[in-house]
Amino acid sequence: MATKHFYPAIDGLVDQALLGTAASNPGLALLRSEKVLYAKNHPRSQVSVICGGGSGHEPAHAGFVGEGMLAAAVCGDVFASPSAKQVQKGCMTVPSDQGYILIVTNYTGDMLHFGLACEKMKAEGYKVGVVKAADDVAVGRKNGGMVGRRGLAGTIILDKILGSMASADCSFDEIMTLGTAVGVSLVTISAGLDHCHVPGRTTAYGAIEGDTLEIGMGIHNEPGVRTVTPIPPIDDLIAELLQYLIDPNDADRAYVPFQKTDEIVVLINNLGGVSTLELRAATQATIAGLKTIHGIVPSRVVAGTFMTSLNAPAFAITLLNITHAARESGVDASQILEYFDAPTDALSWPKTAPYSADAAEEEAIEDESEKSFAEDITVNPATLERKLRKACENIIEIEPKLTEWDTEMGDGDCGETIKAGAVALLDLLDSGLAKTGSILRVVDAMVDITEDHMGGTLGAVFGIFFAALMSALVAAAGKPDAPIEQVLATATAEALASLRTHTPAKEGDRTVMDVMIPFSAAFDGGNVEKAAKAAKEAAEGTMKLMPKLGRATYVGGLAGRDLLPPDPGAWGVHELIQGLAE
Repeated sequence: MATKHFYPAIDGLVDQALLGTAASNPGLALLRSEKVLYAKNHPRSQVSVICGGGSGHEPAHAGFVGEGMLAAAVCGDVFASPSAKQVQKGCMTVPSDQGYILIVTNYTGDMLHFGLACEKMKAEGYKVGVVKAADDVAVGRKNGGMVGRRGLAGTIILDKILGSMASADCSFDEIMTLGTAVGVSLVTISAGLDHCHVPGRTTAYGAIEGDTLEIGMGIHNEPGVRTVTPIPPIDDLIAELLQYLIDPNDADRAYVPFQKTDEIVVLINNLGGVSTLELRAATQATIAGLKTIHGIVPSRVVAGTFMTSLNAPAFAITLLNITHAARESGVDASQILEYFDAPTDALSWPKTAPYSADAAEEEAIEDESEKSFAEDITVNPATLERKLRKACENIIEIEPKLTEWDTEMGDGDCGETIKAGAVALLDLLDSGLAKTGSILRVVDAMVDITEDHMGGTLGAVFGIFFAALMSALVAAAGKPDAPIEQVLATATAEALASLRTHTPAKEGDRTVMDVMIPFSAAFDGGNVEKAAKAAKEAAEGTMKLMPKLGRATYVGGLAGRDLLPPDPGAWGVHELIQGLAE
């Protein structure tokens, strides 16, 4: 787990976070003494929908205050429920002639303090109701006992639908009825690589070691239902999580029935420490799993950070069965979806829209694998294939070292970038790319590979070089016969000259050019063995060069070192050349 923080302790941290949230929306105000964030212009004619709980779950709940969502959020200290007094004061910041509805996550402290506030306000003559958020399925009926399910990210869906209803001037009873129905139509399950760490704590809670993850962990470092070693492929993990959510034969966890024709909302929640890249990929894996395993196509898909556990590297899947909520409440499913989609100025709620499976479909592209050329340059197909495969194998074998060197000196992507190109080329070779011995066909494929599979600076360098090489070879193909080595040498020099018009890099700058320039010079007479030797010496020479271009120039502490790791791009080019030279 990540145990380093910008704030060494939690003292005053919640207040500062609430002030920062209020500063981001001019329609919000903070009652600092009670840690209540509220909408300044909430109409008295509308029901006041209020949620809250311990802090450390941001953006829940302050991030969901605003027109079209919560009227106020009442915040406790980190992982600690707010008091009944705070809840009452929170209600008074958004006075309502129609009543107050408290959305309460099903944890003992929250239920008691919000419950006490509810009863005290009723005794004073206010109309107050409680909608319980209890969507976790990790805690089954047996272990949940009298307490029941924990409240997780499904709480935020309740915030959205009930807040939208209040903004639409729905009555207290209407909101309570649909809120109760939505509450019993939600299921959530999580998976985490580790637990979270609280700023200021000297010890870490329950670190999950090694190649292990935990399924069903809570949002306060509560343990999950089971650990899994090794970490499974994401599709397998998603399949298991969906089984917990949907399996009608699991008597302990089948809280909500699901049919293939039901209107379903999918919410993928980041518990704080998952990259957006992985979260979006997990979202797609969830959509695919729902369709292929359970035959369900969702009506809505939202993904993001909704209810966290500080910095926990975990995510959760929440499903709302709109059709089930409609049956339970008597409200039409389309109307519930309208409430879900209604606009809000709450800072942390995304814009939603109907999910379309067609939008994610790949467009068919023309297969160019059999492209032919009016004039060609050919060599022995077996020799061509052998050399290309050897070059690719060299790259795949050296990739861990390239990544290691680039991680020390740059952003760490060089090895994976060049390996991706090698793997793509091997795939094309398996499909017969070299079967005709056409060099033009291979170089043309390399241009596509650099664009489709190789990102970053190195991909651009290779792309320019191979595009220019293709142009030079096409021009040479229609000329009188010349030794193939000389044709390649001349075309390489022309391609390198074109590349140099697009980059200031030169020999001595510690880049791929430190290999490409001397290789081209030594290849001038068509002697590939001589050129390969020059490339090797040049690659080794980069260990004595200080970086002058690229991200490596920002790396500190290099001065005074006699030897650095080889430049990974230069070394990768050298490995390619050695394979082609064999």
